[in-house]
Amino acid sequence: MKFLNGENFEVSMDLERGLFVIFISSGNCGPCRSMGPVLERFEKMNSKLPLYKVNAEESPELLAHFGVRGVPHLLFCKRREVLYEFSGMTPLKDLQYVVDNIDGAHFLTYGKFKGVEKKTDWPFILSIGTILAVFTALFILT
Repeated sequence: MKFLNGENFEVSMDLERGLFVIFISSGNCGPCRSMGPVLERFEKMNSKLPLYKVNAEESPELLAHFGVRGVPHLLFCKRREVLYEFSGMTPLKDLQYVVDNIDGAHFLTYGKFKGVEKKTDWPFILSIGTILAVFTALFILT
């Protein structure tokens, strides 16, 4: 993990061509510290993906630059453009999903990830409807 601040920001961003991640945190933030092991595993899984860390107290100008209002905050960037971001505690599987799918056709076309289609649970709906109909009939008949 490389450290990013106001002094090395411009040079670091000029060197990046592909996807990279910026993790913005604070030293006195419990959720930020909890993200440490998650980011370590994420970094091991994606050893070629540059990961930068920004200390919010030391570099408030970078928070303003990215419009970050709270920490922990993760930015997935390509060149100087923020493609996707997470605010708050984020599971490893969500981070990896972004890396695996950010070059997908749906994301490139719509700027968001394709949601999982939810299937309607018809047997459950019909059973609840039947129970309601029975109780309604019993209420009316008594």
